[in-house]
Amino acid sequence: MKKFLKIVAAVLITLIALVAAAVLWATSRLAKDDPSINRPTYKQYEMGQGAADGTPKPNDVGYVVDSAGRGRIVPPMPPEKPMDIHTQANQKHNLSLRSCFWPGPRARNGVFTNDANSFSLENQFPDTATTYIPTAFKLPEGAKLVVQGEFPHMRHWNFNTYNPRGEPQDALNDVEITPDAGSVNPFVPGVPRDAKNRRYTFTIVNGKPVSPRPANTLYTNADAGAEVFMWMRNYVPDHSTDYLGSVALPAVAMVKADGQRLEGDAACEASSTAMRGKQLPSSVDGRAWVLLTHLPWVDTANVGAKDVEARPLQAFFNRKQVVTDLFFPMLTAKTPEQVGGWWSNKVTRYGYTYLSRNYGQVYVMTAKLPRTPKNWHGEKDNPSDYDMRYASVCTGGSLTAASTPDCIYDEQLAASADASGRYALVVSRQDDRPSNATVACGVAWIDMGNGDGMVSGSPQFASLINRHTQVHADFKHSWFAVTQPGTEKQAMGEYLPYVLNLKAKDRFEALGCPVDKSKLWAMLPK
Repeated sequence: MKKFLKIVAAVLITLIALVAAAVLWATSRLAKDDPSINRPTYKQYEMGQGAADGTPKPNDVGYVVDSAGRGRIVPPMPPEKPMDIHTQANQKHNLSLRSCFWPGPRARNGVFTNDANSFSLENQFPDTATTYIPTAFKLPEGAKLVVQGEFPHMRHWNFNTYNPRGEPQDALNDVEITPDAGSVNPFVPGVPRDAKNRRYTFTIVNGKPVSPRPANTLYTNADAGAEVFMWMRNYVPDHSTDYLGSVALPAVAMVKADGQRLEGDAACEASSTAMRGKQLPSSVDGRAWVLLTHLPWVDTANVGAKDVEARPLQAFFNRKQVVTDLFFPMLTAKTPEQVGGWWSNKVTRYGYTYLSRNYGQVYVMTAKLPRTPKNWHGEKDNPSDYDMRYASVCTGGSLTAASTPDCIYDEQLAASADASGRYALVVSRQDDRPSNATVACGVAWIDMGNGDGMVSGSPQFASLINRHTQVHADFKHSWFAVTQPGTEKQAMGEYLPYVLNLKAKDRFEALGCPVDKSKLWAMLPK
């Protein structure tokens, strides 16, 4: 028995030593960039003359050290597109729009900040047509928060509560909010979007939703006194005037169990928590990403990518599913639970895939474009005949960096759709962009970026993310329709995005101007 125990102890000590050595090796990889890696260089990593907060610029390969002393590789800033939401004209003004309860806006690097340790950098795969305004709070037993303001002038607006793992718990969406007496909700179909009287009031309470659910109530799904995270999301404000859609920040008051009402700073102080205004940790630890991408059975140079001519996107269910699919596919659940992750939006479902520039420098993403309402130019009509409120495509970095090089949303993408409604979106680095990858030639383009965003990581890695937000109940072909991995084609039909590998820009340029899309569609699986 003693001999057996000695053997077990020796094995455990060896395993602990191996794990410790692996963690130390991964930590050392993140400490300093590998000079042997051939990284692309760019002139622009920031908007306009620099990030709005004046933080130091990255070097020519995107390397920058944050205020906590950690290095990272940030993606370049793509050229500004018509109807972009964050612009050189509004970035500084937007950063100033904050209060004691709402710590301010967040966006990709180079807009508000270059500091990955700053609250102002959105580090959870941001969509560049959305502005994220997270906060954190706690509610004493029997207390509630009362939120009041004016409905904003924008495409979509909602609130999500989260647990500390970044999984959405409850949501309250624009069309679900009953307006105050004498006001209207301009997000409701048929109501003019420019209505003058547009005030609302809703409450936030502890616990889980009850049935029947009271109107204008958002739940924390948490106990009294627990720290709760909440995000306000603002999609496509009219004219990109400011991220709030030309209204003030919502006012927040606390009403205690005894009826006492606290306003302004008093409400902020009574509800304050440690994480309000603080940066969130990465959803996947950097050391874990390094170790996982170097497992013996993982193709480290082409993580997640496949060298194929056409590949569909797959549905996102939760963080565990994404990690197991990439690194332990034999452990992936056949029916994963839809709980989200990376602080996802409860009324958005996502599709994703991975690319490697080793396999191709130019890709084309295509699907039938869902019908969405238009608003950027300040349209007054609020139609009901749409498939979903919003759709977009973004490129991304690793699961740790969770960075976003570029995005395009439906109104920007519409010009690339043919008579059947199928769009053509070219994805490449800026230097690889074909000369005919332009709106004038009938296609759209977004920047692939400069890799996984990791110090000593791959400059060839890229991911693609497709969002479908606030889908109409009658539309049955969105990412919401996919309830099981592998059923995407059956559920989504022609709305399922495929990525076509054109390999190099000369092959795409050979399609002419206007681009001969029939040759692209011929690459799709029959």
